Amino acid sequence: MPRSVILLLRAAIVVAAALGMYHVCAVPFRAAVVEGDVERRSALADSATPQRAVILARENLRDLDRIAPARRLQASWYMLYGGNCTILERWGEAVDVYTRALRIDQRPEIYFNRALNRLRLGQIDAAAADMATAVRFNPFLLDNLEGDLRARVAAAAGLR
Repeated sequence: MPRSVILLLRAAIVVAAALGMYHVCAVPFRAAVVEGDVERRSALADSATPQRAVILARENLRDLDRIAPARRLQASWYMLYGGNCTILERWGEAVDVYTRALRIDQRPEIYFNRALNRLRLGQIDAAAADMATAVRFNPFLLDNLEGDLRARVAAAAGLR
C-alpha cells in the first residue's frame, strides 16, 4: 500500500476520533454548563417581577431548545423546561414536558408540577391523581395543599 494512502487513512482516523471526542465529551459538557445557567436564571425568575420573569423564561427556553439534543435523557432538562413554560403560562406545554420527563424518571416533584399545571387547565381529576402519586412517594408534599383538594389527595394516596 502506498505511503500516501497510509497517511490519508491515519489522518481520517485522527479526524474521526477528534469528532467522536467532541460529540461524546465537549457537547454534553457545554450543554451541562448551559443547563446550570438556566437553572440559576430560573431561580431568579421565581422571585423576579412578572415582566422580568417572562424575559428570563423566554431566554431560558431558547437556551434549553439549543441544548435539547444533548440533554434529552436528563429529567433535569425537562423540569427546567416545564418550569419555564409555567412562568409563561403555557400550562398545556408544561404538562406535555412533565409527561415526557416521567418516561425518564418518576420523581414526586415531576408528578406534583404536572398536577399544578393540570389544575391551571381545569383538569381537577388528573391533577388529583398526579398529586396522589407524588404524595405516595413523598408524604410531605401534602403540606402544600389545602382544603378539599388536600383531603381528596390524602384519601387517594391512602393517607387518611
